[in-house]
Amino acid sequence: MKLKKDPFHQEIEVSIRLCARQEPGTLNRILKSMGAILHYDVYSFPRLSPGPNWQSENLASVYLFCDGKEVDAQEKVDQIQLRYPLAIIGAEHVNSFASLVAKLSNAFQAEATLDGRVVDADGIVQHCDGLASELMEQWGEEPGSKSLRVLIEENYY
Repeated sequence: MKLKKDPFHQEIEVSIRLCARQEPGTLNRILKSMGAILHYDVYSFPRLSPGPNWQSENLASVYLFCDGKEVDAQEKVDQIQLRYPLAIIGAEHVNSFASLVAKLSNAFQAEATLDGRVVDADGIVQHCDGLASELMEQWGEEPGSKSLRVLIEENYY
């Protein structure tokens, strides 16, 4: 279910639909080998170095699905969704996110999609650059800035 358009582009969702259902042990091995951390029943990919306290600690949050329903890490999975916190992490992390998506797609031999279109790493970078331009033009703030975080907090929380 899609919510109304977010003017701050808080998250960019990239999906990887797997060719076959993956067992939780296989998924765990692959995600952990690429740097994921499992928190109870949810995975995330932390950023490589700490940033300012108003920025996201994670490069990507991981959401798992089976037959169109969100599932926990202990269940079989047929789709992985990675969410990149574009508005609350510095733009210098876009390439790392795009590279992560490409590596995961390769590991699972599956295509990544963004807004329903198949994308590669370059397509993800181009999409994020376009959204960053929108933020800078509309709000006068770059992704990851403290002022943008304040604007988001004032409008959503």
